[in-house]
Amino acid sequence: MSVRVERGDVWTVTLDRPDRANALSAALVEALHGVLDEATTAPPEALVLRGNARHFAAGFDLGGLDTETDASLASRFLRIGLLLERLVAAPYPTVAVAEGAAVGAGADLVLACDHRLVDPSVTLRFPGSAFGVALGTVRRAEMGPDLTTGVPAALPDVLRAPHPPRPPHDSDAELAALARSVAVPGLRDRIAAYRATLTKENA
Repeated sequence: MSVRVERGDVWTVTLDRPDRANALSAALVEALHGVLDEATTAPPEALVLRGNARHFAAGFDLGGLDTETDASLASRFLRIGLLLERLVAAPYPTVAVAEGAAVGAGADLVLACDHRLVDPSVTLRFPGSAFGVALGTVRRAEMGPDLTTGVPAALPDVLRAPHPPRPPHDSDAELAALARSVAVPGLRDRIAAYRATLTKENA
């Protein structure tokens, strides 16, 4: 299982790939879509999304890149983009609790939630521009620079608080920007080049 779900009045959805720093594999993304599908028919009072103490989510899973194609990678990014928009539009409050690293698509998951409880030691990083993928760029402009609204210990207070009004958001513009970026030929090669720079940095 790539996610664990505790159901009750409030659902707690825990990303559970500790061996891969909760990186967003295709299976994990589809598991999250499945949770949102279930919540469509039986909406919770709120949905809490969290990782573990070391990693909220390490972003797009770069494992198995050699077997991917431009088309398969584009499809995976679009599924992530759709997941983010479903979180933004959810009819119940959503809360991201980030105690560990939140990178790329993982950081975008944090921003897609109504409340973002981020430990002061956590920095949200968005490396997608390094390989030309415009994931979450419209939302980040709308949210502005203040990305931290609290710490994980504040979760009970957040769940008791009135649901805040959502700011205007252009879902079509978000997905269109993403689709244009992943349609540029050479996506796999750009991501492979980015992965190579990470390997050198960590050598």
